[in-house]
Amino acid sequence: MLLLVAAGVGWGLTVSLATIATRTGIHPFSVSFWSAAISVVLLTVYLLARRIRPPWGRSYLVFYLVTGFLGTALPHVLSFYAAIHLPAGLRAIVFAMVPIVTMVLSILLAMEKPSLIRAIGIGLGFGAIVLLFDPGATGDLKNHLFWILIAFGAVVSYAVEGVYIVLKRPPGADAMTTLWGMNVAALLMYIPLLLLTGTPVTWPPPWGQAEGAILLMTLIHVGCYASLLVLLHRGGAVFASQISYIVTPAGVIWGVIVLDEAFAATVLISMVLVLAGLVLIRPSAHKNDP
Repeated sequence: MLLLVAAGVGWGLTVSLATIATRTGIHPFSVSFWSAAISVVLLTVYLLARRIRPPWGRSYLVFYLVTGFLGTALPHVLSFYAAIHLPAGLRAIVFAMVPIVTMVLSILLAMEKPSLIRAIGIGLGFGAIVLLFDPGATGDLKNHLFWILIAFGAVVSYAVEGVYIVLKRPPGADAMTTLWGMNVAALLMYIPLLLLTGTPVTWPPPWGQAEGAILLMTLIHVGCYASLLVLLHRGGAVFASQISYIVTPAGVIWGVIVLDEAFAATVLISMVLVLAGLVLIRPSAHKNDP
């Protein structure tokens, strides 16, 4: 349980770190590039230490490219752009929609069974997002509706990636090799993007908050992902899924602590609604859970 709480709190902190990284002048493309690059280095060290050789072949390369685009390249750019314009706590609420959107896609593809309880949960989740459209929820932010939709675009991308992994993951592509492959693929996608847009890749020292935030954000993300794998192995999918209930309030609280954010009652109501929605769409335990 302590590992579950620590991973949830850590992931909640990365939302605020993304704000620090982007609002201090570093372009979202650069933040995305370095996040992927650091992840590749860390994961390569892990695979070498464990003497794990990522599987290769046409099906694996396609798998790495698709997951790299849907699970890293596209959503990271969208979320880092949104980080410039939206409070961390508000983005944490939007990102909590990933399991709900995933459930909608799974039901549409007959991977999960629909039910009244799940329908209510899905409705509560989308109702929470609609509440955030109220200008009173975000104060004087300009174009807040547009940036909420940009953040929600990242949510949809993550959800599509999750469904794709379930349907198309080739044998032998475990979680860590998949994470390595998708980050390598995303890194290769960022390089031409940076060159075509003329976005600077490096920054002259001295390095400050933004660079530190990128490094810390990536370290926490990789560490939390590894923790999630441990939770899946020891406690099963249902137990591990409870991390969603921790990440969202942690993201809101970290926004208050780190960034001195203040929220209207509408935002707090939205958080309660999305958490209630997560509870109601919670998947059933499977017999093959570890």
